[in-house]
Parts: sequence; C-alpha cells; structure tokens
Amino acid sequence: MISPGIRLVGGLADQMRAITEAAPVLLDLDWLARKLGRELEPKAVEGILTSLEFRVAQVKPGVLSVGIPSWRATKDVAMADDLVEEVGRMIGYDSITPTPPLVPCAPSYDPPEREFLRGVKRQVSAQGYSEVSNYSFVSEEEARKLGLAVDDHVRVLNPIAAGQELLRTSLLPGLCRNIIENAKYSEQFRLFEVGHEIHRVDGAKPVEKSHLMAAIFSREGDGREGLFELKRVAEGLAPGVRAHAVAEPREWEHPARCAELWWNGRAIGRLSEISPRIIEEGRAAVVDLDLELLRELAPAPASYRPIRKVPGSAFDLSIITEARRAAVDLELEIRRFAGELAESVEYVREYQGAPLEPGQKSVSFRVVVTAADRTLSSAEIAEMRARLIDGLKSSGFDLRI
Repeated sequence: MISPGIRLVGGLADQMRAITEAAPVLLDLDWLARKLGRELEPKAVEGILTSLEFRVAQVKPGVLSVGIPSWRATKDVAMADDLVEEVGRMIGYDSITPTPPLVPCAPSYDPPEREFLRGVKRQVSAQGYSEVSNYSFVSEEEARKLGLAVDDHVRVLNPIAAGQELLRTSLLPGLCRNIIENAKYSEQFRLFEVGHEIHRVDGAKPVEKSHLMAAIFSREGDGREGLFELKRVAEGLAPGVRAHAVAEPREWEHPARCAELWWNGRAIGRLSEISPRIIEEGRAAVVDLDLELLRELAPAPASYRPIRKVPGSAFDLSIITEARRAAVDLELEIRRFAGELAESVEYVREYQGAPLEPGQKSVSFRVVVTAADRTLSSAEIAEMRARLIDGLKSSGFDLRI
C-alpha cells in the first residue's frame, strides 16, 4: 500500500461534464456532386454515411442533415468539405473520371507601354547585348565621381545598406559598375539596361522616366567602332536619328566624343564615350535614350508603299574636311544641294592620312537619285551631280572626284 491507514473524509466529488453534441452539418447533394466530379444517388450517399455511423436525415429534397458521432467530432469532421472526403474515399477516387476545369481562358492583357519596353529589349538583345539589372540606389561618392549633382537626387531616409542612400537620376552609375567588374574577366563585351530614372520635383512626388542605356567595352582599339555600333542601335529604335556634336560635354564624357541624338525635331538622348578618368583601361561607349519620348515621337505604323518601277542611279562623293567635323553635318549639306531627286544619302567610309594634310579627313557618301514617274537620263543625272558639287564647293568644301 502507498498510504497505510488513509481514511476518506467527506463525500465523493465528481466533476464530469456531459459531452457536447456537435451541431449537425447540412450537405447539399448537388454541391457534393460538383465537388466530387461525379453524380451519386441520394440513397447511396445516405448508405455510405450511415455505414460510417453518421446520423442522416433529409431536410428537404437534395439536402441532408448529417449528425456527427462524438468520436469524430474532435476536429476530424466539422464541415461539409469533410463529408465530401468521407464519401469520396468510400466510393474510391479512381472511380471519378478526370475532367479539365471549365474555366474561361483568355490571353492576358499587357499595357502597350509594357509591350513597347519588351520590344526594345528584344531588339537590343538580338544585336548581341546582354541585359543587366541594377538596383535603383547610388552612393554620394558615385554621384560626385560622375559629376551628377547630389542635391538633384531623392535621398533615402532609411537606406538598407551603406552606399545606397540616393535614388538614381541616371542608369550610368550601375552600368559603370558593370563595365568595371566585367572588364576584369573579358576583353570585349556589350551590355544594356532598361530601367527607371527617378527625378526630384519640388513640392510634388518624384517622377520616374524609362530609359535605355547600352554600353560596349573593348580593351583594344581606339573606341571609334563602339560609337558607330551604338549609333546603329539607336537607329534601329529611331530610324533616321541624327547625332549632333555638343559644345559642353558632361563631366563623365570624353570631351571630344560626345553627341546629342535628335529625332523628329527633339533631343531623345546622348551618344558618348566614357571618360578615361572613370574607365582607366580600355574604351567604353554608351548610348542613353529616353524611351518615353521615343514612344511619344514614334510615327504610326508604315503603310504599304509600292515597289519602285523605275531604276535609280548611284554615284559616290568624297568630301575633304577637318577631322572633327561630324559626318551628319556633311550629309545634311549634300541633301540640301541634291534636291528632291536624292532618294538616299548613305555614309560609306572616312579616311585620314597621306596625301591628306594632318587634321583633315575624307568622308565618302553614296548618293542614290531617282524619279517616281520616269527613268532619269544621263544628262539629268550629270546635271544634278554637277549642281551638287558646285554647291558643296561654294560652301567651302573640297571634293575628291
């Protein structure tokens, strides 16, 4: 015995509580059929539930009241969905024919601006450029190094890390980091990013602007090819874009290799080589395009134009000018004197060296002339060519004919 001599004092206290009976669950047989994916006779459902010792009573046609036994009411069966499982496991899930859901399916709608950005990415990627994605944060040190005014940036009150206290006003800082890091491992590469610039607006919320910035880096060469290639990228997005030299380069730009890009009478971006002060080894050039302005200025889709029925004639002109003269200025001069018969004026090549004097270059263009209604005679072509040459000479240009 554990306690010898123990005596019971007073009466026996019993605190047993009666088991609370669970409320019955209403089971709609049509709903059950939709859930299971199979029609069942009411008697079959009643039989299954009764065999599992549920108390079944019909409330109205097609609706059963199911009483839950006490040993199943402890969070095992509490709702109609639990009864679906009970019926399903008894009839066997393999007896239910699989059917696809009858849900209307329609292609998702993409806003036009999103599809435009996707088209820009596809086009630049197709030319061999790898897409990068950078954080929208820059440090004060990066901004000052690139000559970006710190006060023009939106300041983050609780930066998630050191060096991320400002919101970018240009894609350039992130792309410069990409160039410097990749230059450690590669001799040549091409990168691009499509992202938002965040600009402060006094007394209002900051404004986000979509931009494209593409870069090409090469450890060898003088960097000229990179600039021409990036201009081709810009021409693919804005056919007919013109590059105009700028008088005052930005602090991060090479002082002799920067231009503003104009299209349909508006400046849409810049084409520049990054200063050797920032990219110390190799040459890196970038093109920066305002995509919102590009989309605004884009012409309507071209309509069908019949194939030209008459042949055209082409001849080349080589203009001698100073080495710093932009080829686009020469092209505009040719178009001014060529008149309406000039179908196209295409830059071909340029040359520097003997027998030209130092500081000079020869720029060659191919001029295609045609008329819409007839084949031009040799006399008309010769007269137009002579007029073009005389006009260029009157403007002070020397030609190699």
